[in-house]
Amino acid sequence: MEINAKNLEIGYGDSIVISNIDVEIKKGEITTIIGPNGSGKSTVLKAMTRLLKYQKGTVYVENKDLLQYESKELARIIGILPQRHSAPPDFKVRDLVSYGRMPYKRWYEKNKEEDEKIIDWAMEVTGVTELQNKSIQACSGGEAQRVWIAMVLTQKPEILFLDEPTTYLDISHQLETMKLVKKLKKETKIGVVMVLHDLNHALEVSDHIVVIKDGYKYSEGTPDEVITPTMMKEVYNVECDVLHIPGRSCPLLAFKEIS
Repeated sequence: MEINAKNLEIGYGDSIVISNIDVEIKKGEITTIIGPNGSGKSTVLKAMTRLLKYQKGTVYVENKDLLQYESKELARIIGILPQRHSAPPDFKVRDLVSYGRMPYKRWYEKNKEEDEKIIDWAMEVTGVTELQNKSIQACSGGEAQRVWIAMVLTQKPEILFLDEPTTYLDISHQLETMKLVKKLKKETKIGVVMVLHDLNHALEVSDHIVVIKDGYKYSEGTPDEVITPTMMKEVYNVECDVLHIPGRSCPLLAFKEIS
């Protein structure tokens, strides 16, 4: 299962935000899109999930043009969790999670036994089973994020798109979300595409990283190939060292002291 974006040009009205972008997404890998604020990271993600129209280029999902898919057909392949999401205050967790089964039935149909099994699975893998009778509004930030991810997982997508999934979360819940992403990849073999700001998180969980600068793809590759002192200086205008610590599987960024 692959998604390939070729020569994308994306904009808002007459303003071009992204130019000539190529991105390849594979099932079973975690791909992270990074870059400074305003560089166009979320714009690329939205275009690849049909939330935003692109002016030029093509996105191929399994060698088929993204624009040729029916909505329900596409929803069975890709799942999308945007940066901002909301639900009615009286919604119970299980009710919200069950909405992910909509691509598989008509609006008037009730959940079948198979649907309920998938809902149970999604809540179990995200660790929200004990919250199923709780109001979504009563959940903490970290709990709510796991519930929303569970809802998208009930679509049984092959690729999961997360737009800044750690935004508005404290450090503990950010780490919890990153652990969940790694768990999903390991246990379900799903592909995950994320927009992240925290580069240490990107180093920790990513198989592949795409760097966006000023609307262009600056570089892409493995975390070790991409996140270097040179890239940090040229893209983020900061100086840092990339530290390889014994006992750790991935490096850490150490930023220069502020004087």
